[in-house]
Amino acid sequence: MAYDYATEKKLRPLYDAVDDCQYKVALQLANKYLKKSPNWALVKALKAVVLVRTGKDDEAQALCLEVKKAIPSDDATLQAITIAFKELGQNQQIVELYENVFNLQPKNEELGVQWFMAMVRNGDYKGQQQAAVKLQRIFKKDKYLFWSIMSLALQGQHGNALSYTLAERMMSKAQEENRLVEVEHMRLYLLIMLDQGKHEQALALLDTPLGQTALRDPEVGQIRVELLLKNGKWADAQQLCEQALRINVDDWISWIAYFDAADGLLPDHPDAAASVRQWIATQQQADGAGVNRGPFLAELEWDHRERARAEFDANAALDHIIAYFARFGSKSCCFEDLKPYTAFLASDHTAAADLIKTLQATVPSDSHQVKNVYRAINVEKLKRYFGLVQAMDQQQQQDYADALWQQYQDALPFGVGLEKTEFQHGDDFVILAGHVLYDLFVATKQAVYVVQAIALLELALQKSIYNFQIKLLLVRLYLVLGTPSRAWAIYKTMDIKQIQYDTMIHYFSDRWLVVAQHDDLEIHLHEALSIYKSNEVETPDMQVQAYKMGTFSKIQEFNEFRARLDTSMQHAISKVDLIRMEALGSSFQAKYAVQFFQDVDLGFLKLHGEPTKRADNRDFKVMTSCNGASQPTSQELIKPAPSTNAQWLHLFTLILNVLNAASSTKNDASSLPDLVQALKTLLADEKALESKVTSQELAMAKYVLELSQALVLVKGKAGDKAVAHLQAATSILDAQSKQAVDENDARVGWASFNDIYAVLETFNYGSVLLELVARTVGLTSKESRRKAMESDQDPLAHTVMQSLSSCKTALTRLQELCHKRAGYYKTAAKKLTQGAQLKAAASQECQAMMASTAKITAGDWQKSIHALMDEVDRRVLKLQ
Repeated sequence: MAYDYATEKKLRPLYDAVDDCQYKVALQLANKYLKKSPNWALVKALKAVVLVRTGKDDEAQALCLEVKKAIPSDDATLQAITIAFKELGQNQQIVELYENVFNLQPKNEELGVQWFMAMVRNGDYKGQQQAAVKLQRIFKKDKYLFWSIMSLALQGQHGNALSYTLAERMMSKAQEENRLVEVEHMRLYLLIMLDQGKHEQALALLDTPLGQTALRDPEVGQIRVELLLKNGKWADAQQLCEQALRINVDDWISWIAYFDAADGLLPDHPDAAASVRQWIATQQQADGAGVNRGPFLAELEWDHRERARAEFDANAALDHIIAYFARFGSKSCCFEDLKPYTAFLASDHTAAADLIKTLQATVPSDSHQVKNVYRAINVEKLKRYFGLVQAMDQQQQQDYADALWQQYQDALPFGVGLEKTEFQHGDDFVILAGHVLYDLFVATKQAVYVVQAIALLELALQKSIYNFQIKLLLVRLYLVLGTPSRAWAIYKTMDIKQIQYDTMIHYFSDRWLVVAQHDDLEIHLHEALSIYKSNEVETPDMQVQAYKMGTFSKIQEFNEFRARLDTSMQHAISKVDLIRMEALGSSFQAKYAVQFFQDVDLGFLKLHGEPTKRADNRDFKVMTSCNGASQPTSQELIKPAPSTNAQWLHLFTLILNVLNAASSTKNDASSLPDLVQALKTLLADEKALESKVTSQELAMAKYVLELSQALVLVKGKAGDKAVAHLQAATSILDAQSKQAVDENDARVGWASFNDIYAVLETFNYGSVLLELVARTVGLTSKESRRKAMESDQDPLAHTVMQSLSSCKTALTRLQELCHKRAGYYKTAAKKLTQGAQLKAAASQECQAMMASTAKITAGDWQKSIHALMDEVDRRVLKLQ
C-alpha cells in the first residue's frame, strides 16, 4: 500500500500512540488495521516496534521476518522495520533487508547508502568496503571512495595487513588524481600510515598543501610533533613545542614533548640541558606567566628527569618544590601537582618531615583567608603521602584525626553563603580524618573507628551535599560495615548515568552480594546494564553519522568506544553476580538447583575455548588517595576484599560454565572435561590467585573442582578414582564451615556475612554436582541411598553418601551460626559505638550521628542475617 496523504492521515493515531508510549492503545489500533488489511507491511512493522518495546521479542521477530520477506520499498515501512530490527539487536537482518531492496532498485542511491550504513551498524567491515565500491562505481562520487578506504583501514586494524596496503595504494592514487581536498581526507591518510608504523611517510604528508591546511587543527599539530619525535628530529620538535608554548604556556602536552626532544638531544648535545633551564626561566619571567603553573611545574619535571639520569641536585629540587608551594600552595590542585616530584622523599622520613615543617611555616596560624585553608590541606595531604601519618602510633593518630576535624571546623565560617552546589573549603580535612580512622580500624579491628569516620563524613555531607568524594568514601566505609541501605541511598543522589554505569557502578555494586539484600542490588545492576543495550543501538548511529559527515578521524574513536563496551569487564561481572543471586534464590533443593543450571542462559559468559579478553573500563582513580606511590591507593585499601578483576571473573565464569555443562542434557555436556581441566589449570597457580580473590572464594573453587573431577571420572567409568576427589571435597567444605563458625565472632560487618554466604554458596554448587554424581552411580531413590549409607560394599556409592552427609553437617553448623548472629545483632547498635572515642566525636551532633549510623547498621545486619537464615533454613528443612 502506497504511503500517501490519505495513508498518513489514517495511521496518524497509531504513530501518535507509539510516540507517546501508549503501547496498549497502539497494539489495539494495529490489530484493528490488520484485521481489515492482513498484509499491510507498514502496520506490521509498527506493531513489531510496539511488541519489542513491551518485551514480546519473539512475536516481534516473527512479524519482522514477514515484512522482510515481502521486500518493502516505501520509506515509511523501511524506517519502521529498521527500528524494530535495531531494537531487537539484529543488525544482520537490516543488512539483508536493504541489500534485497537495493538489488531491486540499483539506481536508488538512498537505498544503497542505507545498505552501506546497515553494515556499519553490524560491524561488517568487508561488506562495507564492497558496498562502498559498488556505490562509487554506480554513482561516481568520491565520498564513496573514501568510505571504501576507511572500511579497508578498519579491516587492517582487525588483523588484515593486506587491507592496509590496498588502502594506502588507493589513497596514493586519489592524491595523484587531486581527490584529497578536505582535511578529513588527510586525517584518513595519516591514520593509515600511522597504523602501519610508517612515520617518515606520514610526516612527509604534512608538508603537502593539504597537510599544511590540516595543521591548523591543534590535534594534527600534536600528531606532527609526535612524528618528529619518532623520526628523531629533536630540534624541529623542540621548535614546534616552543611555538605552542608561546601561545599557551600551560600546554602540558607540549612541555612533555619539549622535554622528550631535549632528552633525545642530550647524548650528542650536552649543552641542551642548560638551554632547557634557560627556556624554562624565560617562560617563568614572561609577562603574565606568574599566574600560570606550566613553567614552574615544568621546572619540577626537568628536575625529575635529571634525577633519572643521575644528574640530580636534591637541594635545588627541594628549593624548587618549596618555591612552587609558596606560589601555588593555595590551589586545590597543588598536592596532585607535587605528588610525582616529591615521591623520592617517601623513603626518607627525616627529609620529608623537614620539608613539611618548611611548608607549614608558609601557612599563617591566625590567617582569615580562604587560600590558607587550601595551603593547610595540601600540607596535610603531603604528610600522608610521605608516610608520616601512617608511622604514628594509635594515640597520635587519634589526636591527629581530632586536629583535622578542628581544622575543618575552623574553615566552616569561610563557607557561609556558598551555593548549595559548592563544596565547603575544608572538606578535605574530613576526608583525611576518615582515612586516618580507617587506618585505626585496620590496626585494632574496632568498628567504633569506622562508625566515627562515618559520623564525621555524614556531618560534612550535610554542608556539602554534592561532594562526591565524601560520598565515595562513605560508600566504602558502609561496605566494610555491611550497611547497604545507606550506601545505596547515597548512590541515588549521585545521578550516575550513561557511560558512568560502566565506569562507576562498581563503587556501589562490587562485593555487595554477600550481604544478601539481593532485591535492591538486582535493581541497581539491571539499571546499570542499560548502557550496554544503548551501546548496541546508539553507538552504531554515531558511526553512521560520522560516515555521512565524512569525519573519518572520529570513526575509529567510535569503533573503539563500541568495542570497549561490547567487551566490558563490568558487564560480565554484573552478569555473573546476577546469575549467582538467581542461583541462590532458585535452588534450595538439589533437584531445583540442577534444573536451574540446566536452564540458565549464560549468554556471552558461555565459554568456547579461551575466555574473551575483556576491557576494564572501570574508573579506580576518581577516589581521592593521598597514599604514597609504594602504598596501595585508598580505593584498594578501604574495602573488605580485593576488587573484582580479570582473574576473579575467569574463575567464576569457569565455575558457572562447569555447573551448566554438568547439568546439561544436550550434546554440549561433552565439553565438561575441557572446562574442568581449564578450572584445574587456573587453580594450579594458587599464589597468583590469592591476592585476586578471597580465601573463601578460593576454597569454593577448589571444592567445585574436586566434585566436578569426580563427576567426570564417574561418567567415564572410572569411579574408583573418583573416591579420592569426593573425600577431598568433603574435607574442604568441612574446614570452610568450621572456620566460619570459629572465626565469625572476630569478624566485623561485611566479613561476618562473607563467611556465611561463602559456605552457603559452596554448599549450593556442591549440591548440584553431588546430585549429578549420585544419579550417575544409580542413587536415585531413598532406599538405594539408605543402603549405600549403611554399607561400604560399593565404596563409591558409600563415599557419595558420606559427602552428602557432610554437606548436611556443614549446613546445620551454618544454621546454628546464623541463629547465634541473629541474636547478637539485636543488641549490636550499642556495641558499635563502644570503644576508643575521639574528642571530635564528643559533640552532641556527632554522638547523635553515631547513634543513627549504629541503628541503621544494626537494622541492615538483622535484615541480612534473616535473609541468609531463611536460605539456610529452607535447605536444612529439605534435607531432613
